[in-house]
Amino acid sequence: MKCTTLGLSVLLAAFAGSALAQTPVSGTIKCPKEDTSQSVEVGDQAGHVLILEKGSCSWNPSLEIAGLKSTGYTGADTFDLSGPRGQARGYAVITMENGDKVYARYQGTGGISKEGAFTGEGSWSFTGGTGKFKGLKGKGTYKSSREPNNGPEDAQLEGSYSLPEPSGAAKK
Repeated sequence: MKCTTLGLSVLLAAFAGSALAQTPVSGTIKCPKEDTSQSVEVGDQAGHVLILEKGSCSWNPSLEIAGLKSTGYTGADTFDLSGPRGQARGYAVITMENGDKVYARYQGTGGISKEGAFTGEGSWSFTGGTGKFKGLKGKGTYKSSREPNNGPEDAQLEGSYSLPEPSGAAKK
């Protein structure tokens, strides 16, 4: 019984330690018109359209991860629009000031107003990165809006992340 309690205590302490290792992160991307955009009518009902987009965005303010700021953002996503509401799913490559890359994916819902403005919200997760960001994990939420007539889009991101400890740091 003592062995089970000790094992459970060690396991809970490990989970608590990993929960404490989460670092808050937030930033805002500003996106002009997409670099590439294609839409296809599905044909099963009026107003059902699939959209594929890719574009580059700038940060203001930047994400800061492990002491480095983000300098670039490229996203590729699909939007399944049925009438004024739809679902988005996509991937992002975030360039950091040292040249390393951070990878993320996102999904959410949104809608288009009668005036043509878009609003959306959803969740995102880091899926890894290069260099200093290898093994990066994290997740959060976003809210986005786009002005009518395919104007610029803003998205605010909030969440948290963790990086694996450098090898050798865990062993002392």
